[in-house]
Amino acid sequence: MNNRLFYILILCFVQVNSLMGQREVKPAFVNQYEKIIQSYPEIHTGTQYIETRRSLDGHPYYADAQMEKGSLSIDGFVFNNLPLQYEIWDDLVLSFSDSFKQKMILNHAKIDRFVLSEGSVFVKKPQPEGYSFHKSGFYREIENGIIGLYCKHRKQRKQETSTAELIRSYEEVEKFFVEIKEQMLPVPAKRKVFALLGIDKKIAKKQLRKEGLRFRKHKEAYLQALVTLANQKENND
Repeated sequence: MNNRLFYILILCFVQVNSLMGQREVKPAFVNQYEKIIQSYPEIHTGTQYIETRRSLDGHPYYADAQMEKGSLSIDGFVFNNLPLQYEIWDDLVLSFSDSFKQKMILNHAKIDRFVLSEGSVFVKKPQPEGYSFHKSGFYREIENGIIGLYCKHRKQRKQETSTAELIRSYEEVEKFFVEIKEQMLPVPAKRKVFALLGIDKKIAKKQLRKEGLRFRKHKEAYLQALVTLANQKENND
C-alpha cells in the first residue's frame, strides 16, 4: 500500500508540473470563456487537455502552437474573442478555463463552426463515405457555393532515419473534398476532376494557364479556381 501511494503521489506531481509548464494564456480570454460556459454549459466536456506527445518535434495544432482569439458558432449564436486552438491530431477544439488554469476540450457535437485568429474557417460536415479520418468532423472551408471546396487537416507521426539518429516529428496531411448536393466527395485524380465538377476541360485549362496554376505545385489554388468556374457555370445555367 505504501509503495502504491508513493507512485500515485509521484504521478500527481509530474502532472501538476506538466500543467504549470504550459504557456500562460492571456487574462483577457478568461471572461469570454466563462461567458460561453454559462450560456452553453454542455459545450464544456469537463476534460482537461494535456499534450501527450512531447517527445515529437513540432506541435499537434493547426497553424500556430499558441492559443489566440477566435470565434465560435453554436446553434446560430456567435461568440467572438474566445481563446481558441485547434488540435488536429485528435481533431479537438480547445479553449481555456480560469477555474482549472488549463486548456479544456470543447464538446465538438455542439460546435457548428469556428474561426481562428489567422482567418481560417472550419465547419462541421457529414462524414464522406469510406473516409476513416473524419473524427470530430471539422473541415476548413475554402469555397462555399452551389459546389463547395473543403480541406481536412490532420497530423500524424513522421519518422525519418538518418545516419546519426532516428528523428521523430509531426507531419501534416491535407485531404481535399468537394461538396456536391450536400455530399462530401474526395477530390479524384487530376484527369477526373473536370468531369466531377461538370466543367469544360479546355476552358478550365486555359484559365489555369492564365493564373499560372499547376495541380501538384498549387493544389489548393488549382482546385479553388476549378470550383469557382463550376459555380459560375451553375449560376449561369
